[in-house]
Amino acid sequence: MSKHGLSRTDTLIFMGGITALTAVSVDIILPTTGVVARYFGVDARYGAMLVGIYFIAYAIGQLFWGLFSDAFGRRFALILSLSGFTIASLACAIAPTFQILIAARFLQGLMGGAPIIARAMVRDVAEGTEAARMMTLLGAILTIATMFAPVLGSGLLVLFSWRAIFVALTLLGLIFIAYTLWGLPETGGRRRPERFTFGFLATSGRYLFTNSRFLIPMIAGSLTFGGYAGLMAVAALTAEARYGVSPQAFGALFALVALVNTGGALTAGQLLKRITLRQVGTLAMGLLGLAAGTNLMLVVLSPSLQIFWGSICLYVLGFGIILPTSYASAMEPAGEMPGFAASVMGASTMVTGSLAAMVSSSLYDGTHMAANLTMGLFGAGAVLVVVIGRALQRR
Repeated sequence: MSKHGLSRTDTLIFMGGITALTAVSVDIILPTTGVVARYFGVDARYGAMLVGIYFIAYAIGQLFWGLFSDAFGRRFALILSLSGFTIASLACAIAPTFQILIAARFLQGLMGGAPIIARAMVRDVAEGTEAARMMTLLGAILTIATMFAPVLGSGLLVLFSWRAIFVALTLLGLIFIAYTLWGLPETGGRRRPERFTFGFLATSGRYLFTNSRFLIPMIAGSLTFGGYAGLMAVAALTAEARYGVSPQAFGALFALVALVNTGGALTAGQLLKRITLRQVGTLAMGLLGLAAGTNLMLVVLSPSLQIFWGSICLYVLGFGIILPTSYASAMEPAGEMPGFAASVMGASTMVTGSLAAMVSSSLYDGTHMAANLTMGLFGAGAVLVVVIGRALQRR
């Protein structure tokens, strides 16, 4: 890795930062979903669209950015993506109506190619356990960033208004553009525009979608993320309506979830020093199965805030281990098309996340039920995919 410059501390921090860009863009606005809805005079549940619409747009954009970076270079693709994200963030900050805000938020998600490009850069310079350990390091940076994002969002909400949150994202985009221009090395080798064709897309698609080594971790990781996305869509609304947690206080409460997520990513990194990537995945799925069962049980109960938030933390602990290791496993058979493979997995993750966000939003009734049910169903689905997939592979 060192010959590419990705092992430098500042570059690793930057890589973690752009990997976290989507998560930060979502988590920083979690305390404001209800506030924004009230500001524009729309029903509270429409505030969740700020999460769901971003995931839909992000899913669409991923299919473009990874393939584009394979063809025309990682740095060039990253500069275009970050520039579009920054402009869209500014548009969100000055949006005069809820409809324009949603449209700008869609554009923001569409231009959010940075995380996918970052994962392709890792695959350019590493593979196997080494790539998995680098992914977990980036995952740890990601979760540390998401730990502070809702706290920052709450702070900006208290000191200024919800618009200040999008101003902060604009400034973050400008910082990332500056580093990409003056501090980031290219990792993708020579440009190969022939890869930006339907022929390459069809051939690569057939290869990936008939390869169980890619499909199983991709689907399992996507479903696990779906449970997390469903939680994010209604977390602030549930905390306020069911448990009386104010939007200003929600950031500190959500920081606990992000801390547990960080612990999961760091745990995965330590486990990979001792056991194989497959064994880590097995342990993580056992933990996720426990979390899914716990959340499904709570659907029919009336948990206190402590128990409700404990069930969330249990799920997120498994999520923190699974997400980076599933990406590393899925990228392993990518061969000469890491950007496209990262695109496909990113799109799958975001489509599943947007579906889960819509499910939890539609189920939301002012109680904890929507959050627990979404985590339980999507988590159980991920475990079943791995169990059935591995059984079929053995046969």
